[in-house]
This record gives sequence, C-alpha cells and structure tokens, in this order.
Amino acid sequence: MRHDSTPPPAQRTRRTEGTRVRGRAERVVSAVLTATHEELGRVGYGALRIEDVAARSGVNKTTIYRRWPTKAELVAASMRAAAEEEEFLDTGTLRGDLLTVVMRTVRTCQTPTGRGIVRMMQMERADPEVEALSRILRDQRRRRNTALLERGIARGELPAGVNTELIIDLIFGGIYTRLIHRGEDVSEDYAAAAIDTVIAGACAGAARLSNESQQQK
Repeated sequence: MRHDSTPPPAQRTRRTEGTRVRGRAERVVSAVLTATHEELGRVGYGALRIEDVAARSGVNKTTIYRRWPTKAELVAASMRAAAEEEEFLDTGTLRGDLLTVVMRTVRTCQTPTGRGIVRMMQMERADPEVEALSRILRDQRRRRNTALLERGIARGELPAGVNTELIIDLIFGGIYTRLIHRGEDVSEDYAAAAIDTVIAGACAGAARLSNESQQQK
C-alpha cells in the first residue's frame, strides 16, 4: 500500500500568521508604516487614528491591531523603520557620510510629513508617549552618527580619543538650529562648510576626551 509522504501543513499561529507569503507580508507592513508616518506628519500624534492609517494604507484595521496592538507601538515601529533606512550608509569617507546624512535630514524636514513630525515633537512633547517616541528617534540617530564617526576613526580620518558626542552635537545642533528653530534653508555648501570646520577642529585636537571622560567610557 502506498503512503503519502507529503508533510502536513504547518499550524498557523499568531506569531506565524501573515508570514507564509513573505512578499505580501512585507508589502503590508511597509504600506502601514508608511501611512502611519504620513498621518503622523499630517495630524500629529494626539489626533492620529488607526482608522485613518487603515484607509490610507488599504490594510484592514484588524490586521493593523493584530500586529501593533496600540497606537504607540505602531508609531514607534513607523519611526524606527524611517530611521533604519540610513543605518547602513557608507559613502567611503566620513565627510561624505556626514554630508549625506545632513542633506537627507534637510530634505526630510522640508516635506509636509517632515514638517508635521517636527511640529509634533515641538508641540506635543508634554505627552509621555510622544516623549518616549522622541527618545527612540534620538537614540537611533545618535547610534547611527556615532557609528559613522567610529568608522572614520578606524580609517584614520579622525584621531583616536575624540569626543564623538561633542562632534555630533556641534554638527547636527547647528544644522537643526538653522533649519528648524530659525526656519532658514541649509544648502549643501553650508552643510559641507560646517562639517569641514568641525572635522578640522577635531583633527587639530580640539575635541579630545578629558581623562575623566575616558575613564567613564
């Protein structure tokens, strides 16, 4: 008697549901996170509704809730996804990496979505969930920028022992002040000059860690 050796289908669980057709699952996730980012920019965090995200993305509301049970989780996932697009940037030089990141940031802040998110960070900061989301975004960006600088140190473009946090603050703090707080444009020439000035100062020994800071690291 011949027996069928075909294995039975895998049991679907909440953990595996929606992952069997990987391409479709990825498209659904991408559509929802993109729609969330756009809605966040349009209405801010407080007024964001899952129903509107579902309508914009074309994904059923129950599907969204199944993967992200709360609004905070959905928005956090959207912001992480947006930040992760720049995680693996490598132009081959520290200057090129920094200039690319700065100009991407400038372009993003000049879009309707980017302006909306900046407004949310400024106007809704008192909301504990917004503050937590802001911290997630800040931490991601700081890790990315620190990785760029450490790669530059490994290539000999910066001296060992520089204060990477100070360099990040000097470059991006100045850019954000001009772009967001003063509402002035940041050209590529301006960004390049700011980066060159900070890197030159660091290479001249102006951004070294103190002995106390080195012991804490």
